[in-house]
Amino acid sequence: MQQRLAQVNYFSADFNQNVSSANGKNVQTGSGKLQIKRPNLFRMDNKAPQETQIISDGKTLWFYDPFVEQVTANWVENAVNNTPFVLLTSNDSANWNQYTVVQNGDTFVLKPKAKNSNIKQFDIRIDNQGVLKGFSTIEKDGQTNLYILRNITNQPLADSLFKFTVPKGAEFDDQRNKNKK
Repeated sequence: MQQRLAQVNYFSADFNQNVSSANGKNVQTGSGKLQIKRPNLFRMDNKAPQETQIISDGKTLWFYDPFVEQVTANWVENAVNNTPFVLLTSNDSANWNQYTVVQNGDTFVLKPKAKNSNIKQFDIRIDNQGVLKGFSTIEKDGQTNLYILRNITNQPLADSLFKFTVPKGAEFDDQRNKNKK
């Protein structure tokens, strides 16, 4: 899987998200844009039903919710267990070693080794050319998040897309101070 992901340095796509409860009932749909620049740069802009941003600048993983005006910052390396999206950009074997990986065709099933992870399973679909086609997560409580990708491009992306500045007036929860590197 890492070999496939390493074939593509830039990735951008629009996504539709379907969230289902443990019993399979559709509880929410959403949409947004996903952008990746290898290594270690990641951006996910959720547009609906509620605007949020997840941005990795390579060291810090930023979560921003403009509705409640709150920003949370975590070290990327401390977020890998609960935010497997970081793996899509990572060449670091220490991150990959936190998961068991089983391949089934173009689908790779990742299960965290840590017992305290909020994620039970992360499925990634990548073709032979390294193009990400879709992914899903199953959370501990059985809730499933399915991401369907469209308008996929592999054009260069500016580093500035992966920079984050805490907006004026936003509450800032800096978890990096609690989790020293």
